[in-house]
Amino acid sequence: MLVMIIFKPNPHTLRVTPSAKEPGRFDWSITRDGVLVRQSVRSFGSEGASEADGDVAFREVTARWQSAR
Repeated sequence: MLVMIIFKPNPHTLRVTPSAKEPGRFDWSITRDGVLVRQSVRSFGSEGASEADGDVAFREVTARWQSAR
């Protein structure tokens, strides 16, 4: 018996941007097909720290999306 696996790319995107409210700090946001799904509630002192925190949220959002399929 042949089993077909269909790969569906993740529609979510994690983006780290300079904070609009706090110069010198960074925020992250997660979008799905261009629509905001989740965003950071606080800003971070470095781009790397913001990305690391956003990655945790990104994995949670992705896990929920995969289990709902």
